[in-house]
Amino acid sequence: AALINQYYAVSAQSASAAYYSEEYFSVYGSQMAQIFRDLVLVRQEMAAYAGYENYPEFAYEFYHYRDYTPQQAMAYTESVRRELSGLYRRVSQSDVWDAGYSRCREQEMYRYVSSAAEAMGGIALEAFALMETAELYDIGASEKKFDISFETFLSSYHEPYVFVSPTGYRMDCLSFAHEFGHFVTDYAFWEGSWAGTDVLEVFSQGMEYLSLFYSAGADEALVRYKMADTLAIFTEQSAYATFEQLLYGLPEEELTEAGVFGLYTRTMESFGVDFDALGWDRRDLVTVPHFYTDPMYIISYVVSNDTAFQLYQMELEQTGAGLARFEENVTTECTCLLEFTEEAGLESPFAPGRAERIARDLTALLGE
Repeated sequence: AALINQYYAVSAQSASAAYYSEEYFSVYGSQMAQIFRDLVLVRQEMAAYAGYENYPEFAYEFYHYRDYTPQQAMAYTESVRRELSGLYRRVSQSDVWDAGYSRCREQEMYRYVSSAAEAMGGIALEAFALMETAELYDIGASEKKFDISFETFLSSYHEPYVFVSPTGYRMDCLSFAHEFGHFVTDYAFWEGSWAGTDVLEVFSQGMEYLSLFYSAGADEALVRYKMADTLAIFTEQSAYATFEQLLYGLPEEELTEAGVFGLYTRTMESFGVDFDALGWDRRDLVTVPHFYTDPMYIISYVVSNDTAFQLYQMELEQTGAGLARFEENVTTECTCLLEFTEEAGLESPFAPGRAERIARDLTALLGE
């Protein structure tokens, strides 16, 4: 906890430097890298104290209650690397991203989600009516806002709440839809959803996908942007998850600043990231809060996105099919992803050939 607080403090101090500048990385990034190293060592000690062979095994079971193993996750991310890195490399430098970076006002973001909820009806419309009437959201821009978006359940008020820190670009519409998906799942229960983390992310990402069919603000350009974003989630988040697991396997003598950044660079490049072409810094792992605050969480984004993407594919094949599956399962009490996919009649992310099918579908949807 002390190390995480140090990270927050250095992050706050870094505001005095231009974000992503050389000063940001050389002065504050270096401090954050040292904190990261210390966190890895402490967490390895925690795992050993609890009787686990390594930290990933400990975190998967103790914190995340998963019904799949770190080994299964690594095999999955390797299949993503093999099947999707080439497509990602091509798409990452295309103009498909422009749609997400067109200017967007708060009213447009609000209308995007409100029109989707209205067209969906049912539980989505009920939840939105509550959120709107009770003002259980904050999506306005402010320099005083923490740069993160989230949904939380207000236990003292017995209702969920959405917080979005907007960028001012059209991608904010999908961010709001994502957090609204969490709002819907918590609304469906009296005291918030009991589902596990991986399962909850299926519904938040599922709402993003369904909004592309039901929102008045969705168009072909935004759909292609979201498909590119889907590809980026699979590849970039898989790269993050792979790096994280490999990092916790390094011997202490290799946990130097150069060693950590070197492993990060090699891992990201193997998944198709071209740092120079994208203008990314090879030290930017310090900008990923999850490495510091929620270790071993990142894989949840990937496997839940795999599951949520199936809702999009179902809706694409038959209008209303994906929405119906969403509504049928939004009150699930499953704590584990594989238990949920079986209950919901969806395919496991670890099913043979899953990455190949995703690659084929995204290639077609992106026109590659």
